[in-house]
Amino acid sequence: LSMPKLQPNNCLFLTGFCICVFIFVVMKRILFFVVCIVCLFSCSDSKREYEDNLRHFKNLIQDINTYFLDVSIDSIEISNYYTDDFVFHSYPAGYPKGVSSSKIEYINGFSTMKKSNMSINIFHSIYLPGIDELSHKIDGSVRMYYGAMLSSDTNTVSFSGYQTVNFHKGKISEIWEWADYGGVINQLGSSH
Repeated sequence: LSMPKLQPNNCLFLTGFCICVFIFVVMKRILFFVVCIVCLFSCSDSKREYEDNLRHFKNLIQDINTYFLDVSIDSIEISNYYTDDFVFHSYPAGYPKGVSSSKIEYINGFSTMKKSNMSINIFHSIYLPGIDELSHKIDGSVRMYYGAMLSSDTNTVSFSGYQTVNFHKGKISEIWEWADYGGVINQLGSSH
């Protein structure tokens, strides 16, 4: 069998075809590389936002613990950690939809506790990045499982809790907390 002779037009076609295939393969690799870089930077930004928010939240926990441990501190200065419209949500027994407190009510609660000779110490924490409810991607929020001790006079009760902490522009905008408040109060009351 003999091969058909390539005409100049056929060679030009094959050369053009090879160039198109080469460009397609190169462009496909470049596009893949660009998509990978974009994903890497978007994940990096979310992680950085989470780390910044986590640092902010850890500083708050430290300031709250210091407030209760240091008897020379009369007022708690934590307002700057929160947005002006901050809301704290808790879920005590009998309130299936929860109870919400404003920023002032929440912060004043710490002052009231200390004036009543009560204290709280968060001594163990596990922090995790939060995810957006719809996209399921890291969104900069913080999740915390914690162990704490609540003391009243000489009675102390250890308990565990969970918080979901949302942020807006680097400040805490909302906290949802689940803990056995009733059990803690019962144990403190039965110790008297």
